[in-house]
Amino acid sequence: MTETFDGVIGHAQALDQLRAQVKTDRMAHAYLFVGESGLGKSTAARALAAALLHEAPLSRHPDYWEDDRVKPLSINEIRLLPDKPPEFHELSLQAFLNLKPAVASRRVALVVNVGRLRDQDQGVLLKTVEEPHPHRVIILTTPSLNPFVVLPTVVSRCQRVFFHPVPAAEIEKLLAGHGVDPQRAKLLAELSGGRPGWAVRRARDETVIELHHVWTRRLEEVFGAPADVPLHVAAELDAAQMGWRRSEGEEEDPALFAIASWQIELRHRMLGSRGPEQGRWARLLELSYDTLGYLEQNVSPRLALETFLLECRKAS
Repeated sequence: MTETFDGVIGHAQALDQLRAQVKTDRMAHAYLFVGESGLGKSTAARALAAALLHEAPLSRHPDYWEDDRVKPLSINEIRLLPDKPPEFHELSLQAFLNLKPAVASRRVALVVNVGRLRDQDQGVLLKTVEEPHPHRVIILTTPSLNPFVVLPTVVSRCQRVFFHPVPAAEIEKLLAGHGVDPQRAKLLAELSGGRPGWAVRRARDETVIELHHVWTRRLEEVFGAPADVPLHVAAELDAAQMGWRRSEGEEEDPALFAIASWQIELRHRMLGSRGPEQGRWARLLELSYDTLGYLEQNVSPRLALETFLLECRKAS
């Protein structure tokens, strides 16, 4: 079972829990893997499915069903309609789970990012996850337990497994194993925010490093500048984030990326100074983490960014 999770780095507690359940064959009927995008939830889910369905690769296993598309599932891809012909249910989750296992001891289904489903469609899914069955395992993933993302009734029917940010050193080692230049691997690991999936996807993307340098220069412009400079940078970043929200794309949230870049610069300055000066940089670094918390709590992004950058302005 240890080899099964070789492709997943970090998350020792979550993986140990899953290993123990597979070893004793005491699986929950429904799991909810919780953690932000890029942490490795889907990779761990597929590894768990492969451990349960060892008869063939998942890509051609008759007892495995997966949907990881970005677009929402339609209700007819979830529910079973008895009056429809069999071919109608080719992608239906309920139809798949209602069949007896073909070659394995159970059927396994994975729905990546259950928040893609509308509330009424999650209600249909609820009927499936609330009925335990000895020969099926359903794995759902979600970036959040916010009730606006996943219904509390769905959460309550699943065994939750939490995934947390992975240490930068482990991500750096992972990237090195993919042949990434050591200096680049170190920087990407720091920018990743503990998300190995993000780091691997960006490993060959030159624009990421360029963008990091752009935001680092913007922070340097703020130090000791007139008040209008940090306010302008905050407005620019707020506008970029609003555009990102409207696009609903898979690109990085520009505000989170900029703050990650700034944290690297602040940490570098803190470690390169002493005495009161080091304390100033340390306080700004701490404030950057507070700012991330405000953004997660839906505080006005522009206000949060202005507050942080105005404090940075005082640094010389």
